[in-house]
Amino acid sequence: MLTTLSIRQIALIDQLELDFAAGMTALTGETGAGKSILIDAIGLLLGDRANMNLLRAGCDQGEVTGEFLLPADSPAARWLEEQELGEEPEGDSLPLIVRRLLSRDGRSKAWINGRPVPGQTLKGIGRHLIDIHGQHQNQRLMQAKTQLALLDHFCDLKRQVDELGRLSRQIHADEQQLANHQAEQASRADRLAFLEFQLEEIERVDPQPDEFNQLHAELKRLTRLDEWRQVLAEQMAALFDEDGNAHDRVGAAEQALSRIADLDEALGPVIETLQSAEIQIAEAVDTLRDRLESAEADPERLATVEARLDTLHELARKHRVAPEAFEQHVHDLREEHEQLEQAGSTLGEVESRLAENRATYDRLAAEVSTKRATGAKKLAERLKASIRELGMPNGEFEVRLTQPETLAERRGERGIDEVVFLISANRGQPVAPLDQIASGGELARVSLALKTLTAGDDPVGTFIFDEVDTGIGGATAAIVGAHLRALGDSRQVLCVTHLPQVAAHGHHQARIEKDEQADSTRTWVRALDPNERVEELARMLGGREVTEQTRAHARELLDSSA
Repeated sequence: MLTTLSIRQIALIDQLELDFAAGMTALTGETGAGKSILIDAIGLLLGDRANMNLLRAGCDQGEVTGEFLLPADSPAARWLEEQELGEEPEGDSLPLIVRRLLSRDGRSKAWINGRPVPGQTLKGIGRHLIDIHGQHQNQRLMQAKTQLALLDHFCDLKRQVDELGRLSRQIHADEQQLANHQAEQASRADRLAFLEFQLEEIERVDPQPDEFNQLHAELKRLTRLDEWRQVLAEQMAALFDEDGNAHDRVGAAEQALSRIADLDEALGPVIETLQSAEIQIAEAVDTLRDRLESAEADPERLATVEARLDTLHELARKHRVAPEAFEQHVHDLREEHEQLEQAGSTLGEVESRLAENRATYDRLAAEVSTKRATGAKKLAERLKASIRELGMPNGEFEVRLTQPETLAERRGERGIDEVVFLISANRGQPVAPLDQIASGGELARVSLALKTLTAGDDPVGTFIFDEVDTGIGGATAAIVGAHLRALGDSRQVLCVTHLPQVAAHGHHQARIEKDEQADSTRTWVRALDPNERVEELARMLGGREVTEQTRAHARELLDSSA
């Protein structure tokens, strides 16, 4: 639940810190005092779009912080753990701090337990923390997808509907893959035939790995054979054969130093190095001699190398690649050929999976449809009883299911059913869809009835009701208040209300006040003690003039609502 709400420089609020308790808290105040500001501020904590118009006039930044206490085993706590944003539990509870900062330059920042997070992450945790029911949310109640989701929640079908969604997405992906395959089948066959022709041509030439580079190096050597032989001969002479060659000079130096080695121990390593050099020069000369003796002119080999290089050049030219890149080109052709050949076997796997998933989907969709039909009757009966309590004594309610053939063929993510909520608020009036006849007040009461019916299965810890008392008064308002209080027995409920009959049912009450000065306006919120609640309810009952009679009436409301 929400334990503390801190607001700074938002709209008419300069600085505010408000503590909340469990149960139902009624938020009251005169029209225009700024009750909606609290809802907007809480919405920022839940990831609502940052509206810079919410910043207090003359301020560059505004901030909202919410402190929550969550059950350690709640979905919200598990979500935080999955996102690595949780804190250490305190007994059976988990503390949570959510902070949102708005800046005049259009930037918005958010933190969860002190860690910066993007807006989508804020929305992710927000769905687990607070459920706001206002005019916008009530309008959503008229949408078919919202009605279907509410019925599924009532029937506890989340797991089955999630599986339908997974199957639907896989089915549509496979259908698209098959359609693409069929559309591309002719071009794929042509491409496969062309690849086979190219690969057969390449196989006739049979290029070997790195053959081009090796032949090119050999051609270079063959065409410069005389130069190569001359250099080898000259260096053999310089190293070993001619007078004053390197081998003899190193040997002479080694012998001279050996004669005086007993005079200087440091000469030992030098002598060893010269001995090693003598051996290495001799080995190098042997290698050069072997190469020179093997380097005979070979016109036939030269012609063979040139012809082979011409063949490789021509093949590379036909394939429009550089000779150096031809090896990779061949690899790519073979890989593409293999993929196209495997497409047929892959296609068979897709067709098999598609048939299996369609059968599984159809079977599960039929099971879900049956459970929805049973649940629809129960939901309609319970909603009818609730709306009759909530000021529609002759109200009728129906949850109607249909299974359009197009929907069954489409295999949508939520199954094969279409759902519509129908209502009649007056005797003799036929039921009709909510979006055709329901007023704002009737929508608010249907929303409250639904929330009351499903609260036990709802993991969200805090419900906020705004304008739930639209279009009602008197006894109906008292019944609405009783429903909200009953909801507050198991959940934290915050209710913005103009009606004393609703406010009196709150376990707690806070007054939203506005102070207008010459050059500024401030809004603040004050928790009311029992005596102050009497005064506030008396004001709500009697307008600006509070009398002993209105105070007595206020006390009666509080006593009867407890």
